[in-house]
Amino acid sequence: MDRVLVASVVAESLFATEAAVEEALARAVGLMRQMMDARRALGLPVAAGDPALLRVTAAVDALGEAQREIVRTHGELEALGKSLGLAPLGFGPLVKPAEGRAERLSTD
Repeated sequence: MDRVLVASVVAESLFATEAAVEEALARAVGLMRQMMDARRALGLPVAAGDPALLRVTAAVDALGEAQREIVRTHGELEALGKSLGLAPLGFGPLVKPAEGRAERLSTD
């Protein structure tokens, strides 16, 4: 099978996975915000629903780690492609973050 074709199929799947993880992270953060807003709207004490909020917080942390790992996967696949003599393909957004930016952001 053609290496470029195989690489493009993997790249499309990678970008879809990146987008899905980011969407899931955004939704989990939104859920957390809605839960806190609901608690205030109902006049409940700050501790009300704490066990559920802690679970959503854990999910946000896990999704954040998943996002960091998929970004690392992107880098590993890019390096593999270069070692196979494949030029970077024109997929994904036209404006990409600066080299190393994701790693710097993940340590904050």
